[in-house]
Amino acid sequence: MRTPQLLLTAIALTLLVGAAPDSADQAGGRYKMTPAEGGAFLRLDTQTGAMSVCQRKDGKWACEALPDDRRALETEIERLSAEVKRLEGLLALPDPGNPEGKDKRAERGGPKLQLQLPSEADVDRAMDYVERMMRKFKDKLRDFKDSDRRNL
Repeated sequence: MRTPQLLLTAIALTLLVGAAPDSADQAGGRYKMTPAEGGAFLRLDTQTGAMSVCQRKDGKWACEALPDDRRALETEIERLSAEVKRLEGLLALPDPGNPEGKDKRAERGGPKLQLQLPSEADVDRAMDYVERMMRKFKDKLRDFKDSDRRNL
């Protein structure tokens, strides 16, 4: 429960330090320390913006870096943007807003759109398969009804 409070304090501190131009240069130090709950301190690196929590452990002071959620989010946004671009290049559906049927992806250097409809022979083979399947299904139903009548 303490980490979210420290994180909120760190964010507020970062905003306050960011609002004061050149305050680190005027103070003459790279790090700015601010008291936090429980005798801990928040340490702000004024050059990089990295935040750390400094606490006394086993009689010594130790600082632990706070997670930088902003950097993680920016990295994830970049990864997702690259994935969107990759998927748009693979998209093989015609553009409904393109009545002339021109392939804009091929003009941009992407893969060329080729929509190939099945031949008449392919359709006939598929229909023959469905017809055979339906006959077998009807035969099984007929056998089931016959065996049910015999069992009564």
